[in-house]
Amino acid sequence: MKNSINIIAAGMAAMLLAGCPTVSPEGAQMGVRVNDAMAPTARIMHDQVVILDKVLQNQKNGKIAIESQGARRNATGTLNVIVQIRNRTDYPQVIEARTSFFDNGFAPIEKASGWTRVHLDGNGIGTYQESSLGAAQVAHYYVEVREAR
Repeated sequence: MKNSINIIAAGMAAMLLAGCPTVSPEGAQMGVRVNDAMAPTARIMHDQVVILDKVLQNQKNGKIAIESQGARRNATGTLNVIVQIRNRTDYPQVIEARTSFFDNGFAPIEKASGWTRVHLDGNGIGTYQESSLGAAQVAHYYVEVREAR
């Protein structure tokens, strides 16, 4: 009897240790405070979209997801950033986004753009676009997304 209980307990422990696979959130990652200046995430992650408001994206009931992001050169040579954002709710939402541009050495080239509103239909996809003012030196971007204020 005691051996049966030990075997059952060992089996239960093995099942608990195996656990459930962790589910990673969709799209861009949440901004987090980094207290260690040597951590790889202590600086801006260039060529990325960052969701600033926790209420917009969390593992249980995130409101939006970044479906795709990228940049291309316009005919004038400026850098055009394009971000597709999915509304994961059944109701319309309004969010805001802005972009900062950097050179090859990751130094800021120009001030961050103004906040641009993006209207998202329920369960729909919206597109945010921003172009740099400069052309030759712009090499990287950083997009911030927040709830409309």
